[in-house]
Amino acid sequence: MWKILFALTLVLSATGFFLVWQEQGSSRAANKMGGPKTLLDELKVEGLVTLRISTVDQDFELRQVDGTWRVGESDRPAESQQVRKLLLALLETKVGDVVTSNPERHPRLELVDPEAGGNGTAKRLELIDQQQRSVLQLLIGKPREQGDGQYIRFFGEETAFLIAEQLPLEGSEVGWMQKNLFSLDDASIQVLKIETPGGVEYSLEHDAEATDNWKLSDQQAVEQLNTSMLERMASALRSLEFDALKSVKTPPEEVGRNEIFQVTGTFSDGRVLKMSIGATEVAEQHWISLVLRSNSDNQTMNQEIELLNQQTEPWIFAISAYSIQALLKDRSALLEQK
Repeated sequence: MWKILFALTLVLSATGFFLVWQEQGSSRAANKMGGPKTLLDELKVEGLVTLRISTVDQDFELRQVDGTWRVGESDRPAESQQVRKLLLALLETKVGDVVTSNPERHPRLELVDPEAGGNGTAKRLELIDQQQRSVLQLLIGKPREQGDGQYIRFFGEETAFLIAEQLPLEGSEVGWMQKNLFSLDDASIQVLKIETPGGVEYSLEHDAEATDNWKLSDQQAVEQLNTSMLERMASALRSLEFDALKSVKTPPEEVGRNEIFQVTGTFSDGRVLKMSIGATEVAEQHWISLVLRSNSDNQTMNQEIELLNQQTEPWIFAISAYSIQALLKDRSALLEQK
């Protein structure tokens, strides 16, 4: 019995992403003797530079640049664990049983090449190495209707196979992206300034050492703040994750940005976050633009901010209404009602 040992090392850092697959024993000899074949015989992922994905709706690429996977036109970082999961599945998945060699059955199995169009379109995956050679071209069809598995065929071949498990191939460009736009991490909010669409401005100041942590810059002695509301506002700024993105040139009326809340947060580590938030909810989302600035001389942080701005300034982002609506408040909404 032939035994295969996979040694997989994943190193995530600013300088690289390495995934190494090693084979023990002679799998090629096993294949010649009729042993099971995997979707990929051998692969060193540091030599892989492109994942090209096509569906009936989208064509996009993931590119490995300086050890980091980046997604399509947006050039946003990809979720490295998601890429790792797909590559591992391709390494470990056996080709499986032949289902048919009749191309007339491809539509029923959703194995029609996206370029051909028509009914029963597959997802197409192509892996390309540093020499621009195609390592794998795979058409991925529908899941098996009864039981586990999924139908696949290799591009240019008519034979369809059934594999044991579904491949974790995300068919949308956004689905591959790291969704986090901003995190407070260990920093705390010092000042939160909000300008409403009507042009009314107010500022909140935060002092972690004070008995009353929050106060309005113009707070009157008789005014008492709603601490629950303030905590919801602070929570909205601790982490921002998006669900979708569009060009910053998208007409405002399409994304509820005819009227804007301007929100500026100043944080204890020197970062300043400026957001323009569409006042109108669209499909349970608000569309935002954002930019970060720095009042710090921390060079590492400033370089990270510069990179983030390069990635975010061409785009607007959809944030769930539930997570961001707490920031869309008039001054009066922050006061306890008597």
